[in-house]
Amino acid sequence: MEYRELIRDSEKFARIIIMKKARRTLGIYYATWVIYSLVLALTYTLLSNIGINNSLINGIIPFIAVIPFIYYTIGLFRGIRIDYLKLVKNKENDKIYKRINYIWVLLISQLIISFAIVTYLNIDLIYLVLSFYVYILFVAYSLYRFLYSKYRLVEPRYYDMIAIIVLLLIPLNIVTSLFNAIFIVFDIVWLYASISSFLEVSAIE
Repeated sequence: MEYRELIRDSEKFARIIIMKKARRTLGIYYATWVIYSLVLALTYTLLSNIGINNSLINGIIPFIAVIPFIYYTIGLFRGIRIDYLKLVKNKENDKIYKRINYIWVLLISQLIISFAIVTYLNIDLIYLVLSFYVYILFVAYSLYRFLYSKYRLVEPRYYDMIAIIVLLLIPLNIVTSLFNAIFIVFDIVWLYASISSFLEVSAIE
């Protein structure tokens, strides 16, 4: 009986450690994409100040800047995934995560291709908007799965859901004049989610 209790207590302790690491990972994730948004804002401000206002350059900048951030994000979640799989020993879940990494690459590629098609062939902008929405929907789905799936690593909070909802509004900046407003809201909400996640880490027992 003592042996079983020891195993049960060990597993409980391991889950608490993983929950803390998962919530910390989410905090870093939210902060990372706030930094990405700020990098874009700073880049566009600098280009404007030096008199560069080329639609091609302005359009390609987000795709170039996003590459290191996506690479970092994949590595960020890989660490927590490995720890979780050691605990649950679920190979099928590992396959799902690997597929998601491949899909990331494919979606970024199709976004770049869509931008090139819209720019050089003068195809309606809605094509790029739809491609962007496919990408955003996948990101939102991945975050939702991390928070709400059967194999979730952390308990979802209200600020997680708000972060997902705001994320889904991002593609609207392509077709509206609310570009700055949408990204300001995004930065505020995701920064709040990041800070709240870090605060929760210390509260998990």
